[in-house]
Amino acid sequence: MTSFNFFGKLKRTLVVVPLVLLSAFPGLSNAEATSPLELAKESVSNYIDAVQSGDITEAVKWVVDTRFSSEQDQIEQYNDNLTTDPFSNASIESVLPDSDSSFIVTLDLTRKENGEINKISLPVIEHEGTWKLLINGVETMSTAAQKLSNTQNNNKSLIAPQSVNIGNYGDSTVGKGDSIYSNQFNMTETVLGITGWQQVGGVTVESTMRYSVVYKHFYGDDTIGEIFHTGFNYWNGAAFYETMSVAASHAPQGVHLKISNPSDAHAVRVRGHIYGN
Repeated sequence: MTSFNFFGKLKRTLVVVPLVLLSAFPGLSNAEATSPLELAKESVSNYIDAVQSGDITEAVKWVVDTRFSSEQDQIEQYNDNLTTDPFSNASIESVLPDSDSSFIVTLDLTRKENGEINKISLPVIEHEGTWKLLINGVETMSTAAQKLSNTQNNNKSLIAPQSVNIGNYGDSTVGKGDSIYSNQFNMTETVLGITGWQQVGGVTVESTMRYSVVYKHFYGDDTIGEIFHTGFNYWNGAAFYETMSVAASHAPQGVHLKISNPSDAHAVRVRGHIYGN
């Protein structure tokens, strides 16, 4: 007669049930280890690690960069950044809740040239099911560039543009608090000339616009020179003429002119040209 081992069968059944539950609900094993805050911080760390290793394909997976109209443009700029980026290192200082669906990360960026630390704060958002760093054109500026900016805007002079066209911007309407960029260009020295037209649509009032030379680096825009121009120009009339110096020991390569509208009252239409020596 064959004996029936009830307790042996029960033992085997008890072992099988937990395994079935775990395979059906894998999230049960690590639910508490993957909070949104930890996932957001991990995504920023992944981006920093990819940048530091020069893995551009991996880097673009962890960011939403609003400065570019296509991923191809973003990849091309990021590849350029491997040689032009002004920062050698980035580290996370803090990641704090900003709302129920986003966080703010504060990063410490170390300048290659002199080790100066610049802080920058950026949103971390959930995008298409993944937490990503949102890069939106927030600016950094070295101490040397800030000193140059203060001097330059207190002692401005208007001159005719230099002879060689190295860049262009517009025709674009820049909304309140918004910015646009010129094409990427290489400076021929540490000073450039800007010609331009700026006007508020439908009225003949003066507006003030900010013109800055920036590197589009991995975490934002690094400003190396800026001027503010106040004026009104008829679209088919005479352009304004400005010069701008930048804080650099040699002619910067791979930069953009960033045109920003600081007004909270109106949009401004702009276009113009950039000249080297």
